[in-house]
Amino acid sequence: MPQPVRPSVDRPSPGASRADTPREMSGPVSAERAGRMGGHPGPRMRETDPRPTDLAPRVTSVNLYPGTRVVVPPAWNRCEVFPTGRYWRDRDIMAEIQWLSRRGFVPVTPIGLGVDEISDYVMLPAGWRAYGVSVPAGGTVQVEVQHSNLGWFRLMLVDKWGRPGPGMLQAAIAHQPVMVTYKNPGKEATAVYVIVDDPAWWSDARNPYRLVVRRDWDPAKVDLSGVKMVAGLWGASPSVSAEFRGPSLTGPAVYPR
Repeated sequence: MPQPVRPSVDRPSPGASRADTPREMSGPVSAERAGRMGGHPGPRMRETDPRPTDLAPRVTSVNLYPGTRVVVPPAWNRCEVFPTGRYWRDRDIMAEIQWLSRRGFVPVTPIGLGVDEISDYVMLPAGWRAYGVSVPAGGTVQVEVQHSNLGWFRLMLVDKWGRPGPGMLQAAIAHQPVMVTYKNPGKEATAVYVIVDDPAWWSDARNPYRLVVRRDWDPAKVDLSGVKMVAGLWGASPSVSAEFRGPSLTGPAVYPR
């Protein structure tokens, strides 16, 4: 005998969108909550190595500089052909920096207030190096990298959390910038971080790049001593290969311990 038909219940189709489990954090995170979480404000980063295997060897552990909590950036494969737009997208240094920050602090070389030119080369075999610059409220700074093989370089500009902050979007969306400009939109002085990316390792001790810093204020007349360069995910690890030039400082970098 035919059985009575049970009323159907509407169910979402397999392709219907629903919240992921576990939920990802979104929206602003207070400093207090971030402290309880033991991490940095912002979305939770994945723990796995974010680098494509065809561009970088797989990393199972990250080393620290002796006696510090500053990470040693792991190797990327050397770029042997002229980088394309797809290559730059896959070589996601910003994701790399945030991934490294979950294991320690990311090395940064502070640029002194009186320095307007730096001669240096990238960390090997990582192929990049970061510098920190202090900027007063309303001040504008321009940073340009110069090298004989300039087409293989790019610059990135990030905040203390390794992300493009306010006033940095133009540099973040550019295809391959070799000069970035930042105007501090805030009411307080701050630090910004410039990353020099040289995936083909064209820069070395015999052929360093030049990093030119231009400011629209007089460093001798603006007090930026209160700006913390070592903040967020950055830890001081000055480049011993750098030579700074400026009206108040010349010669190799010397840092007190």
